Amino acid sequence: MAISDSHASHIRGVHVRFCLEAPSLDPAAVTDATGIAPTSLGKAGDPRTNRIGTMLGTHEQGWWQFSTKDMVDSKDINEHMRYLLAQVLPHSQVIRDLASSGEAFFDVLWESTCLYAGTGPVLDADVVDGMAALGAGIGFDIYQIDEDPA
Repeated sequence: MAISDSHASHIRGVHVRFCLEAPSLDPAAVTDATGIAPTSLGKAGDPRTNRIGTMLGTHEQGWWQFSTKDMVDSKDINEHMRYLLAQVLPHSQVIRDLASSGEAFFDVLWESTCLYAGTGPVLDADVVDGMAALGAGIGFDIYQIDEDPA
């Protein structure tokens, strides 16, 4: 079900990442097994830096991520999720196997000018079913975006 114009009117940004993480995860193995080019990847022991490049240590886990950023132009979280699910669900058993010593999850960035009861993201049943088929969890980063009234 599509979101209403009223609901969409306050949403300023949405994107979702599908992530695999595990201590011994080889991101190249994920790419080889799925044929999906990741938007971000790394191995345990790789340098961990902040946004300005300062070294913070090393990564403890390997990771492989595929994002809807710059791929899906919609304020509807379900469209982002369906895009990712269409890519990864055909590889659900491989993904479950690769994540068996770690985790598979969706990471949502959702920005809105209006946060109160009932204004957050709503997942449709088919999206929840797809996440369950992958054995994947979900996390939400939800931010209030203040706009200049002028």
